[in-house]
Amino acid sequence: MIFPLWAGFGLLAALTSAAMMLLQERLKVDGFALAFWCKIMCVVVTLPMVIIHGVPHDPVFYYALGASAVLYAISDVVFFRAIPKVGAAVVSRLIPLAVIFGFILWFMIDPALFMKYMRYPGVSGAILAVLLVWVWFATHLKKCTVSMGAIRQVWFVIFAATLGAPLAKITTNHAGIESGPYAYTCIQALMMMTLWAVYYAVKKPVAPEVLFSRHSCIGGAIIGTVSVASVLVAVLAYYHVDNPAYIPAVRYLDSTMILGFYALSGRKIEGNVWAGIGLVVCAAALIILKAQIH
Repeated sequence: MIFPLWAGFGLLAALTSAAMMLLQERLKVDGFALAFWCKIMCVVVTLPMVIIHGVPHDPVFYYALGASAVLYAISDVVFFRAIPKVGAAVVSRLIPLAVIFGFILWFMIDPALFMKYMRYPGVSGAILAVLLVWVWFATHLKKCTVSMGAIRQVWFVIFAATLGAPLAKITTNHAGIESGPYAYTCIQALMMMTLWAVYYAVKKPVAPEVLFSRHSCIGGAIIGTVSVASVLVAVLAYYHVDNPAYIPAVRYLDSTMILGFYALSGRKIEGNVWAGIGLVVCAAALIILKAQIH
């Protein structure tokens, strides 16, 4: 079996995502400031490529991209607010539920793909079973108790994550690979920055001296540069996969990579190591099973 491109790009997305979290753990940039500066870096890095390669002409690309920008702009604010209230571990346990929801949702969007999978009932059933086991491992990676109050706090984050992967797949279906990844990264960042600018003007979530401090600018530029790579490889992954739910299933290995980094550096591991190993096994099983469906 030739290692599939979607899985390769997904693993690169996981690696860059893990790097972002580890950098933020060390630099501790304000959450809103970091999100804003990451999008600034997305524009700075990709704008020259957009100028060189142009932008897609299909309006569906922009409709889907605009919808994802609105979802993520709201989701990120909800996410930042929820973490201090319910804890990062709780939030990280709930978000993986979006993978199984997104997997089923895409078959509703693309019924022809569903019929294709039905020609391989054994393999398709095994893929669904692996995804369910994957969700179990992902939701047990962090050791904490999830309450209904926590679910109410982050339901929109789960909703946005469920729709996010299908919307990303729709955008790639309506843009050539030579220009799509750059246009996606740059234009979505501009859309989100515009929405956040309005939010900032109304709510003032962080003081200007924090948003534009030397620490925020330098830390945001460092982490933001990694975030550009993370977005680009994730978008490239969607070009090479039929059901977009596979990408977050592989990308979520970032948490397992962080546990591995902690182990190698001699730090105390607060996550469930066996759940992390289970995620790796499930991701490998998905890659092997997906290769059976042509």
